[in-house]
Amino acid sequence: MRFSTRTRYGLRFLLRLAQQPDGALVHLGQIAREENISSGYLEQIVRALKPVDILFAVRGSGGGYRLARPASQINLEEVFAQLEGEISPVSCLTGGKHCKRQDSCSSRLFWHELDEHVRKFLRERTLQDILDAEKAS
Repeated sequence: MRFSTRTRYGLRFLLRLAQQPDGALVHLGQIAREENISSGYLEQIVRALKPVDILFAVRGSGGGYRLARPASQINLEEVFAQLEGEISPVSCLTGGKHCKRQDSCSSRLFWHELDEHVRKFLRERTLQDILDAEKAS
Protein backbone atom coordinates (compact mmCIF):
# COMPACT_ATOMS: atom_id res chain seq x y z
CA MET A 1 0.00 0.00 0.00
CA ARG A 2 1.38 3.39 -0.96
CA PHE A 3 0.12 6.78 -0.03
CA SER A 4 0.36 9.69 -2.43
CA THR A 5 2.71 12.65 -2.16
CA ARG A 6 -0.37 14.71 -1.36
CA THR A 7 -0.84 12.73 1.86
CA ARG A 8 2.87 12.61 2.70
CA TYR A 9 3.33 16.34 2.13
CA GLY A 10 0.05 17.12 3.87
CA LEU A 11 1.20 15.25 6.95
CA ARG A 12 4.52 17.13 6.95
CA PHE A 13 2.62 20.42 6.60
CA LEU A 14 0.32 19.62 9.52
CA LEU A 15 3.21 18.52 11.71
CA ARG A 16 4.97 21.83 11.04
CA LEU A 17 1.84 23.67 12.13
CA ALA A 18 1.57 21.46 15.21
CA GLN A 19 5.11 22.41 16.22
CA GLN A 20 4.33 26.12 16.39
CA PRO A 21 4.30 27.64 19.87
CA ASP A 22 0.89 28.77 21.13
CA GLY A 23 -0.78 28.15 17.78
CA ALA A 24 1.19 30.87 16.01
CA LEU A 25 0.20 31.53 12.41
CA VAL A 26 2.62 30.34 9.75
CA HIS A 27 2.83 31.54 6.16
CA LEU A 28 2.36 28.86 3.54
CA GLY A 29 5.46 30.06 1.69
CA GLN A 30 7.61 29.60 4.79
CA ILE A 31 6.61 25.97 5.17
CA ALA A 32 6.94 25.41 1.43
CA ARG A 33 10.56 26.64 1.55
CA GLU A 34 11.48 24.78 4.73
CA GLU A 35 9.91 21.50 3.59
CA ASN A 36 10.93 21.91 -0.07
CA ILE A 37 7.34 21.57 -1.27
CA SER A 38 5.78 23.66 -4.03
CA SER A 39 3.58 26.47 -2.68
CA GLY A 40 0.97 25.60 -5.30
CA TYR A 41 0.89 22.00 -4.13
CA LEU A 42 0.52 23.09 -0.50
CA GLU A 43 -2.38 25.33 -1.55
CA GLN A 44 -4.13 22.26 -3.00
CA ILE A 45 -3.53 20.41 0.26
CA VAL A 46 -4.93 23.33 2.26
CA ARG A 47 -8.08 23.38 0.10
CA ALA A 48 -8.56 19.66 0.78
CA LEU A 49 -8.15 20.05 4.55
CA LYS A 50 -10.31 23.14 5.14
CA PRO A 51 -13.70 21.37 4.94
CA VAL A 52 -12.88 19.00 7.81
CA ASP A 53 -12.01 21.62 10.44
CA ILE A 54 -8.31 20.79 10.64
CA LEU A 55 -6.97 24.19 9.58
CA PHE A 56 -7.61 27.75 10.65
CA ALA A 57 -6.64 30.46 8.18
CA VAL A 58 -6.20 34.21 8.45
CA ARG A 59 -5.93 36.20 5.22
CA GLY A 60 -3.80 39.25 4.65
CA SER A 61 -0.26 40.36 5.34
CA GLY A 62 -0.29 39.19 8.95
CA GLY A 63 -2.14 36.03 8.11
CA GLY A 64 -1.20 32.43 7.82
CA TYR A 65 -2.31 29.00 8.97
CA ARG A 66 -2.53 27.11 12.22
CA LEU A 67 -4.30 23.99 13.38
CA ALA A 68 -7.99 24.49 14.12
CA ARG A 69 -7.81 21.94 16.94
CA PRO A 70 -5.03 20.71 19.23
CA ALA A 71 -2.69 18.18 17.58
CA SER A 72 -3.87 15.60 20.12
CA GLN A 73 -7.40 15.86 18.69
CA ILE A 74 -6.50 15.33 15.02
CA ASN A 75 -6.26 11.64 14.21
CA LEU A 76 -4.42 10.35 11.19
CA GLU A 77 -7.42 8.51 9.73
CA GLU A 78 -9.27 11.77 9.12
CA VAL A 79 -6.17 13.37 7.60
CA PHE A 80 -5.37 10.41 5.34
CA ALA A 81 -8.98 9.92 4.25
CA GLN A 82 -9.33 13.60 3.38
CA LEU A 83 -6.08 13.78 1.42
CA GLU A 84 -6.15 10.34 -0.23
CA GLY A 85 -9.85 10.27 -0.90
CA GLU A 86 -9.96 6.57 -0.11
CA ILE A 87 -7.58 4.51 1.98
CA SER A 88 -8.95 1.00 1.47
CA PRO A 89 -6.40 -1.45 0.02
CA VAL A 90 -8.86 -2.72 -2.62
CA SER A 91 -11.65 -0.91 -4.43
CA CYS A 92 -14.36 -3.45 -3.59
CA LEU A 93 -14.33 -2.20 0.02
CA THR A 94 -15.02 1.40 -0.87
CA GLY A 95 -18.48 2.82 -0.52
CA GLY A 96 -20.85 2.08 -3.34
CA LYS A 97 -18.49 -0.08 -5.40
CA HIS A 98 -19.51 -3.66 -5.92
CA CYS A 99 -17.56 -6.50 -7.40
CA LYS A 100 -19.26 -9.30 -9.31
CA ARG A 101 -17.39 -11.75 -7.11
CA GLN A 102 -18.19 -9.98 -3.86
CA ASP A 103 -20.35 -12.79 -2.48
CA SER A 104 -17.98 -15.58 -3.51
CA CYS A 105 -14.56 -13.92 -3.17
CA SER A 106 -12.23 -16.07 -1.11
CA SER A 107 -9.94 -13.14 -0.28
CA ARG A 108 -12.56 -10.53 0.63
CA LEU A 109 -12.40 -11.27 4.37
CA PHE A 110 -8.63 -10.86 4.32
CA TRP A 111 -8.88 -7.48 2.57
CA HIS A 112 -11.59 -6.38 4.96
CA GLU A 113 -9.46 -7.30 7.99
CA LEU A 114 -6.43 -5.52 6.56
CA ASP A 115 -8.54 -2.43 5.90
CA GLU A 116 -9.82 -2.47 9.48
CA HIS A 117 -6.29 -2.83 10.90
CA VAL A 118 -4.98 0.09 8.84
CA ARG A 119 -7.95 2.29 9.76
CA LYS A 120 -7.67 1.39 13.45
CA PHE A 121 -3.92 2.13 13.40
CA LEU A 122 -4.54 5.55 11.83
CA ARG A 123 -7.59 6.30 14.00
CA GLU A 124 -5.66 5.63 17.20
CA ARG A 125 -2.77 7.94 16.30
CA THR A 126 -2.78 11.70 16.35
CA LEU A 127 -0.46 14.40 15.12
CA GLN A 128 0.67 14.79 18.71
CA ASP A 129 1.63 11.11 18.88
CA ILE A 130 3.98 11.60 15.93
CA LEU A 131 5.56 14.68 17.55
CA ASP A 132 5.96 12.85 20.87
CA ALA A 133 7.55 9.84 19.18
CA GLU A 134 9.99 12.11 17.35
CA LYS A 135 11.00 13.81 20.61
CA ALA A 136 11.52 10.42 22.28
CA SER A 137 13.80 9.06 19.55
